[in-house]
Amino acid sequence: MIELYKFGPAFGLRETGPFVLKTLAYMKLAGIPFTQIVDGDPRKAPKKKMPYIVDDGEAIGDSTFIIKHLKAKFGDPLAEGLSAYQLAKGQAIKVMLEERTYWAGMIYPRWVKTDHHQLIADTFFGEIPSFMRMFIFRKIAKGVANAATGHGIGHHSDAEIFELGLDDIKTVETILGTQNFILGDKPAEVDATVYAFLHGMSAEVFPTPIQAHIRGSEPLMTYLARMDALVFGDA
Repeated sequence: MIELYKFGPAFGLRETGPFVLKTLAYMKLAGIPFTQIVDGDPRKAPKKKMPYIVDDGEAIGDSTFIIKHLKAKFGDPLAEGLSAYQLAKGQAIKVMLEERTYWAGMIYPRWVKTDHHQLIADTFFGEIPSFMRMFIFRKIAKGVANAATGHGIGHHSDAEIFELGLDDIKTVETILGTQNFILGDKPAEVDATVYAFLHGMSAEVFPTPIQAHIRGSEPLMTYLARMDALVFGDA
């Protein structure tokens, strides 16, 4: 059976990492059997980041390439009945969330701003003695801040960064409209990504204008509850 290596829940979230939840949600929606293994050390992963899977002894990293592998092996049941246009729309939404919204709604407020550094350090690095924990954490956070600058998002002000993220979330909200799922009446691959990122950005312990908009949106919160029920069966 396929093994999914992941961080595990924290901060009141189903999964700490949105890319982990994206992969988990895809496998649940596609009906692919797997086991879950909590391992918080991405240094063991084939691409030094979570999640990764082990399938027949082969380790595969990066959520996008994991899903490509799964579709090649099991087919693409979530694409059945969808047009090329719908699939292209889903791809565009996925890339927006993963390549920009993620930085504005999760990386920047958690790792670049210092508001939640103590919480994150205590959660992720609790095994490190307290007298040196923040020293090590700040070095890691500085690397993330440099990555945000390299990405481009780090050059903007707080207000500008959150404005960009809100633009993206409102775009998703508009596309969803009154539908049950992003592309219509049944879940598609894009829903695994949308669900994972909306869920991650809605965490109560990390308040941002983006979080406030998600939590104040009946369509988005109803969508999250609907996806919770499909993926975890206990919402």
